[in-house]
Amino acid sequence: MKNLFFLSIVGAILILSSCQKEADSSLLPTPSATATQPTSTGQLKVASVFNWKTFKDIQLTLTGSANSIVEVTSPNQTVYQKVYLFKDKSYTMKLSVPAYETSVQLLYMGKAVTINLSSGNIAYKFN
Repeated sequence: MKNLFFLSIVGAILILSSCQKEADSSLLPTPSATATQPTSTGQLKVASVFNWKTFKDIQLTLTGSANSIVEVTSPNQTVYQKVYLFKDKSYTMKLSVPAYETSVQLLYMGKAVTINLSSGNIAYKFN
């Protein structure tokens, strides 16, 4: 009895979710007579200064004042990389971040430092 009830509920859900409402074509915008829609990517008009990249690569060189872990995070605390730094030894990492990021945070020994991503090569020494 429970199986029959369960199967009828599942069947009703499937029937109700399979219904589709068709769009009213009278509400859709009509293309104007003067505007032509591109039919290939070669017809697209894009500014020559447009940046197509979605990520940017940063070379980040860090030097620690003590043996500890450093976290490289976004401003909203998304962790990009974690690395163990040795005292007075430089560590260079290739950091790939979204192109819209303008800064990253370095979390080292309980302190947070904000670094601006203004160039492709950045060096930072913790005190």
